[in-house]
Amino acid sequence: MTLINKDIRDIFFENIRKIFLKHKDFFILTNDADVFALHKIKNHERFIDAGVCEQNLINIASGLSKKKKKVLVYGFCNFLCHRAYEQIKINIGSMNLPVTIVGIGPGFSFSYDGPTHHGIQDISNIYTIPEFEIINLADNLLADYSSRNILKIKRPTYFRLEKGVCSSNFKESNYQDGYKYYKILRKDILVISTGYFSQIAKNIFLETKKFSLIDIFSLKNFNKKKLKNIISEYNKILIYDENTLSGGISPILNTFFLENTLTKKNYTYLTVPENQIFKYYQNRDEMHKILGIDSVSLKKKIKQLVSKN
Repeated sequence: MTLINKDIRDIFFENIRKIFLKHKDFFILTNDADVFALHKIKNHERFIDAGVCEQNLINIASGLSKKKKKVLVYGFCNFLCHRAYEQIKINIGSMNLPVTIVGIGPGFSFSYDGPTHHGIQDISNIYTIPEFEIINLADNLLADYSSRNILKIKRPTYFRLEKGVCSSNFKESNYQDGYKYYKILRKDILVISTGYFSQIAKNIFLETKKFSLIDIFSLKNFNKKKLKNIISEYNKILIYDENTLSGGISPILNTFFLENTLTKKNYTYLTVPENQIFKYYQNRDEMHKILGIDSVSLKKKIKQLVSKN
């Protein structure tokens, strides 16, 4: 099975397992989260399952990192980013320790488990910690590249890791820019998305060719000058995000637009509603449909923008 056809989580964690076994100073920590690719090393002395006590988990990680160990923490994004926010901010961020945190379950990828597992606000939490970089992984080859280079990370980093097979045409040069740009000749509509929704948007882009698309995956260290030049060419900008308006990429982009005098544009937002989503037993696509943010809703929004002069 090629990388293109594998589950993105298997790609990421299989690389992590190989690196872990080769480097005696590499530690993996978790909050009782199960990952298939790591089953064979769960009894290793450098694999620490701290149980459901995320604050202690982060404390252990920061202590190991202070001792010059390479540390990777993984678990459900909500439990790490919300429950252990203070420890992440103070014990990792303020000390600028190169700990890697991998958040599983972004967006509605675990929709059946209800609001406790809906990862729709974790970006905003981690973004407020100045030292942290955020990488949104929803591309198989990007996940492979990121995990193979995990030892090169020298700053606190938060990866949001998707599930399932995520199609890819990633190139290493994209990593330097922090985004992938899909363009058409007409210069009127630009969609900016991230994560799982960038996959939905890319499929519609390929189907309709009625808009250009930016899939942004590096949410702090992207090529701001190049992105400004791209956005300046478009009149209508649509932010499409599987996070709330305040909890995802919208505030990040709004600040970027303001700082780069890009405010005189027609901005539209298609995001998760600003309320608690107390819905259970719907799959991910059904959740999107209920919330009015599915692929059909995106097509309708694009059609509306096309019709506006």
